[in-house]
Amino acid sequence: MRPVIVLTAILSCAAVPALAQRASDISGLCGTSSPATWQGLREHFVGDWRVDHLSGYVHAGRMVIPMEPSPETETMSIWVLGEDLLLDHAEMTEPMAITLADEGRWVIEANHPEIPEPALTPDEAVLAWAGDCDQEDLPRLIGQSHVAMAGAVMDMTLRMLPVDMDTIYAILEIEGAAQGQYVVARRVVWLNRTGE
Repeated sequence: MRPVIVLTAILSCAAVPALAQRASDISGLCGTSSPATWQGLREHFVGDWRVDHLSGYVHAGRMVIPMEPSPETETMSIWVLGEDLLLDHAEMTEPMAITLADEGRWVIEANHPEIPEPALTPDEAVLAWAGDCDQEDLPRLIGQSHVAMAGAVMDMTLRMLPVDMDTIYAILEIEGAAQGQYVVARRVVWLNRTGE
């Protein structure tokens, strides 16, 4: 039980963004999902980003703990070092490398009756912010790292979907075994360029 409470507290450290739908026909990022195009675009994402955590959940064994949106915000930084796009946050032990995702379509499935629906699915976020564009036509990014908590090292994955140059929809996932129990936590995260 204790690792679940610690994980819930860690994942609850940010605020709810204003989710007003933008009036745009199509994102300027639509059609930029190829590796060659991304190489030319990635430097546009360098800078500081405000992190807003929406709702999510922690699933440990048979127990599901819903997470409400967090009232606080935090900041992370993105920069380029050589061929790598790196992401850093005050609570990370080392920067996370961000690459183009080589995965199928991102779909959030709740295969447990007590798991709450996400605030927005990837396709809903694309429709609201990027207009008439398919999520697979946008640059889908992924970063993977490890986080130590409750005496265990857990896997952390951040899937990021830039919907415009100043807004990134993301899904944060932490999973692993803690005190003999498999734990997975997921929540929707918004990244907004600071000053926007």
